[in-house]
Amino acid sequence: MTRDYPAKPRRAGASSAELRQRAQGAQAREPGRRLFVACDLPADVAAEVGRWQDAELAAHADVRVVHTLHVTLCFLGTVAERRVAEIESALQALDIPSLPTALGDPLFLPERGVKRVVALALADPAGTLAETQREVSATLAGLGVYEPERRPWLPHLTVARYRRPGHPFPLQNVNIQAFGLASVILYASLLERGGAVHTPLATFPAQD
Repeated sequence: MTRDYPAKPRRAGASSAELRQRAQGAQAREPGRRLFVACDLPADVAAEVGRWQDAELAAHADVRVVHTLHVTLCFLGTVAERRVAEIESALQALDIPSLPTALGDPLFLPERGVKRVVALALADPAGTLAETQREVSATLAGLGVYEPERRPWLPHLTVARYRRPGHPFPLQNVNIQAFGLASVILYASLLERGGAVHTPLATFPAQD
């Protein structure tokens, strides 16, 4: 006599949500680095900005002065260590044009609502700074390591951060002659108790 046993239930394939969770879990277990792409100020310009910060911002208890000055193009967040060489190669392939700029009026950001950042506007007379940011953004997005922001990129230099969201206050303009940004730099950022430590991983010179 033949008995009919119920068939074993077939295991359904993993859903897309489950696959994403697995991928995120695997990525979380991988060694990673917190990365961003930025331009450094020339040393003499950074020194002048530092003196302006001491004169205009140091006495404001509501803000914390930012001493490591970068013009940030893209902040990637934590990326798997194994992708760093690939990111360097992709950025190396870009043609970085001359990047003339100048420091403008103080800005309080975000533009609407209570403020979190004090910044200095950056001029972009040739449009090359914004174009470089778009190319870097598109390159990183193509690698799947960066999600471009929806709002247009605003060329600026962060000079202080509010300890708590606050309101604008009077500031004198900085008086520094126009200058050029010499390169685009891939940085690693390590968060420590005393603040973030930024380490340059690769430098991509701008054309003269």
